[in-house]
Amino acid sequence: MTSVASVIAAIDMRRPGLTPAKQRLLLFFVQGHHLGWFDEPLFPEALQATERDVAVEVPTPAAAAAIDSERPLNTIGYVTTRYSALSPSDLRTLVQASTPWQLARKSATGARIDHGWLRDWFRRPDETDDPDDERPNRAEVAEVEAYLATRGPR
Repeated sequence: MTSVASVIAAIDMRRPGLTPAKQRLLLFFVQGHHLGWFDEPLFPEALQATERDVAVEVPTPAAAAAIDSERPLNTIGYVTTRYSALSPSDLRTLVQASTPWQLARKSATGARIDHGWLRDWFRRPDETDDPDDERPNRAEVAEVEAYLATRGPR
């Protein structure tokens, strides 16, 4: 698992000059997509639902070791490409519309955004089967997997 400082450094490599607030908002999507795809968090630091968006404790930049694994870099690259052109206001709207943020804001035990809530939100059909998204949806993936299974080993 990598640190949140390393994720921010990787975001900054792809899109230099983003404000810390926008980087923090992108962390919500990076963690959510990584949990949705791989069922494991990308970074251990907890996301907190604040009144406006999200917060996370960021260690000093010296703690930002370079990420050298393809899986986290792919997640970060995907999120940076998909979301970084959005305005901070649009990103906040997406975060506030999400069930994980809303549940954390209503929680009596604190504002921590649970990994299970993020995973489930980023696995929902609206996210995984978007007709305007060029990625294959779950039905298309299942169809290809079924076809490949009938071909047997090569």
